[in-house]
Amino acid sequence: MKVLLSGATGFIGQSLLKVLLKDDHQIYALVRKFNKQLDASVTQLTWEMLETLDDKIDVFINLAGENIASQRWTKKRKTALFESRVSLTSKIKNALKHPPKTVISMSAVGYYGVARNEIFYENTPPKPGFSHELCAAWESSAKAFANDDTRVVIFRLGVVLGMSGALEKMRLPFLCGLGGPIAGGGQWFSWVHIADVLNAITNAMFDESYKGTYNLVAPQLIEQKHFAKSYAASLKRPAILPTPKWPLDLIFGEMATLLTEGAKIIPQQLEKQGFEFEFDNIEDALSDIAKRY
Repeated sequence: MKVLLSGATGFIGQSLLKVLLKDDHQIYALVRKFNKQLDASVTQLTWEMLETLDDKIDVFINLAGENIASQRWTKKRKTALFESRVSLTSKIKNALKHPPKTVISMSAVGYYGVARNEIFYENTPPKPGFSHELCAAWESSAKAFANDDTRVVIFRLGVVLGMSGALEKMRLPFLCGLGGPIAGGGQWFSWVHIADVLNAITNAMFDESYKGTYNLVAPQLIEQKHFAKSYAASLKRPAILPTPKWPLDLIFGEMATLLTEGAKIIPQQLEKQGFEFEFDNIEDALSDIAKRY
């Protein structure tokens, strides 16, 4: 297949590229400027090159987007987050001469907003707030491709666990014994192993019955304190010292809700699709990642 990839140098993008290159797909990576990190067989496209591309793309996989949790949500930061997701997706649509046959775009369980006690399926009404507004606008920009008879698949991701991303950022505090429960640890923690993310994406590439929106989270429902205890155990460390809610609110402001709140997210549509999770247990998932270090 001819595959256009945005976000190729990110955590998921780098992992996905390894899989796609093994299968001899022709990969086009959208880049700001030429990147030496990318495999020599990948065709790198700047915006100017994308606008002149005559090839018809089979699958556009949309992974781009600045890290939502890396900075406090100031007005300027919120604008940057919208531009790196919503504006970029629309810009790609407008730049392509030929509409792709399939679009696979990421979103996040933040779509459902700030909640702790509710259960969310793909069709459950969300709670208002910035994370919902951002994800909803991002999804809408991807769904616009469907106007050109393109098959659109959207995955709402939980915390993706692997040797990079969020888990890598938590690794040092946990190794130092500072990885206790956050804000009491009673909030739900939606997670998914990187292997299952890659499997879901590649399944959606080839299986045309994939269409619409899917919660891409492991079916096991756990609280944050369960995750903290399991991750510490995988590193052979204790998870004792708790982090109260108030300093997080003070430091991160509105963004602290990513850490202190979390609802039950159910992968109902993936289960209906017959998708089989390789890692449906947090201990097994974290043990697998620990073995790779």
